[in-house]
Amino acid sequence: MNRFCRVSLHLMALCCVVVSITFTSVQAKANPNAENRDIAIEQALDQLLGPGMHPLESDEFHRLLATVSDSTPVLTYVRAWGYRALELVHAERDSEAALALAEHILERALPTNSSVAIAEAYAIKAEVLAESNQRQRAISAIVDLDQWLPEVTDERVLFFAHNVAARILHQAQQFEDALVHYLAAQDAIALNDGAQTLRRRQFLNLHIARLQTELEHFDSAMELVEATLEEAKRERVFHRIPELLLLKGYLQGNLPNHGARASLATYGQTIEWAERLGDSRRQVVARNNMGSVHIQLEEYEEARAVLLEGLALAQAHGYVTEIYFIEFNLADIDVKRGNYSYGIERMQSLIATMKQADRPRDYAEMLSYLATAYRLAGRYREQAEALEELLQIRQTIFRSERDQALSELQTRFEAQEKAQQIVLLQQENEVQSQRIANASLQRLIVFLFALSVILAALMLFFAYRAAQRTNRVLSETNQDLKEQNLRDPLTQLANRRALQLALSAYTQKAPSDESAALILIDIDHFKTINDSYGHAAGDAVLTSISQRLLRFIHSDDLVVRWGGEEFVIFIPNTRSRDLQAFTRDLLALFASEPVTFEHRDIKVSATAGVVDLPLRGTTLAHCSWEQSLRLADSLLYLGKLHGRNQAHYLRGLHVPFAEVEEQLFNDFDDANSQGWLEIESIPSPVPVKR
Repeated sequence: MNRFCRVSLHLMALCCVVVSITFTSVQAKANPNAENRDIAIEQALDQLLGPGMHPLESDEFHRLLATVSDSTPVLTYVRAWGYRALELVHAERDSEAALALAEHILERALPTNSSVAIAEAYAIKAEVLAESNQRQRAISAIVDLDQWLPEVTDERVLFFAHNVAARILHQAQQFEDALVHYLAAQDAIALNDGAQTLRRRQFLNLHIARLQTELEHFDSAMELVEATLEEAKRERVFHRIPELLLLKGYLQGNLPNHGARASLATYGQTIEWAERLGDSRRQVVARNNMGSVHIQLEEYEEARAVLLEGLALAQAHGYVTEIYFIEFNLADIDVKRGNYSYGIERMQSLIATMKQADRPRDYAEMLSYLATAYRLAGRYREQAEALEELLQIRQTIFRSERDQALSELQTRFEAQEKAQQIVLLQQENEVQSQRIANASLQRLIVFLFALSVILAALMLFFAYRAAQRTNRVLSETNQDLKEQNLRDPLTQLANRRALQLALSAYTQKAPSDESAALILIDIDHFKTINDSYGHAAGDAVLTSISQRLLRFIHSDDLVVRWGGEEFVIFIPNTRSRDLQAFTRDLLALFASEPVTFEHRDIKVSATAGVVDLPLRGTTLAHCSWEQSLRLADSLLYLGKLHGRNQAHYLRGLHVPFAEVEEQLFNDFDDANSQGWLEIESIPSPVPVKR
């Protein structure tokens, strides 16, 4: 081997070493090792933690907490002070102090870039917000949490974070996402025989069973409850048994192969276990439930006896809500036994108290029993009035829950959008870091050029080609990310952000004499499709309908997956379009042909709300596209109330917009009933029978 070849090889080896050192240094700076703990404090926290979310021995915990300072490793710091934040919100009911501490913990964790510490800090913040009745902010915190969870491997933090996210999404009735987090929390539980592991599994199983119960999957819920009870008794971890037995008793009343007698026996077991564990609240609830079952069986003496026991216990412990329900059941017994005057008077008094407490669901439930009492007493006019009020309350609850759900979905969308922007900024930073690294590499090549002109030229050529490929790949990746940020991953339709961009651009440049339209569409009975055929079938329906819509619309129109089973069509120019005929054809598009999934035909129909943009008689300055979309949603809801598979089109107003504006957006139904709105009903040309 000649001398030149040996020198070239030595130089190539030197380049490899220098480049390796350079990239290793950059990688070390990007991912600092922040996964440090104070083992002694961690072990002490393990010993103190009871069945709840914070240590039970408060004095001992506070003595330990006094040793945790800013110099404590971040993972231990976040865990210890996180328990204090949870103690503040759960045990001491000091939401303001708990939230301030949760924000401080997050500020301590973020600069460390430790995925474990940051994920736990966001989970603590979400739990505090949820317990403080700030559910929208809690959902926003969950979106931030989701960005860090994929990098977390710590089983305790994974369990805690997924558990918090699942319960908050469960409360927001986002059941599918909640179940994903419940199952992830279940996967995170270590497979050992520790009491803490068993407590966590019981806690998760209880909440999963409650979710299944809300979805009316009673058989699955019962199977899970019975398995969890069996394990609790076998492993002698008893603290969740009363709650599990209460749920079992409720399920037995809804399953045909169990029934009321089985429920009574289970509630009796609940009382025995609750007395054994000193759980007075479950003793009260179990007795109230037993009383309700006895009333159902017309065993009024037995019902009164057990309800009076529960009432005495509830009064002794100051359980106000339970007292109201027990007294209401006692009044119901009086009515059932013919003492109508006293029983109904007592019911009315309790209902009035519940109404003042601003608890519409409980108020509605009591009102339904009062209507039955009026019927038994032959007071039919009062029965009719109670039923009319009950209908109004349920409609109000429905609208309130729908508005809350829409608001929470919007909050989640905005938080996800913010997270996407952060990801894009991080990518841009990575691109910049890559460019800096490329520049350093080029300077190194120039330095080596003085030693070997030929070798340096070759290395410069190959490095230049590599930099070109890297920049091209990064550019394509950035373009793909921007495109994906405007597309729904399941249907490949445009998403909310794409619609917002399109409508914002239209608002800025739309001529004053041009008119557009928005159509909000909702697939009818979509939950029934999921329940009957499975979520894979539901996804197939969404995908098939999306393809139909893309083939149906004009080239200038935009079709958007608004969320779940809802779509929006934006028509930027309706001057030469017959909007009524277009809407009828749109309804037929859904209903004329079923969606075939696994050799089964799934009948589909839709309900729609149609509104001009801007609303006739107004301008975009007075009635924005956001307000127009709210009107389309109200029109869609009107179609749901009238039987679905139809559309309603708000053609205009019979009175000036300024006079009706406040009522239009705050109480659409009232504005319609006043005759102020010109609404055209558009029936579907294809009837659908289910």
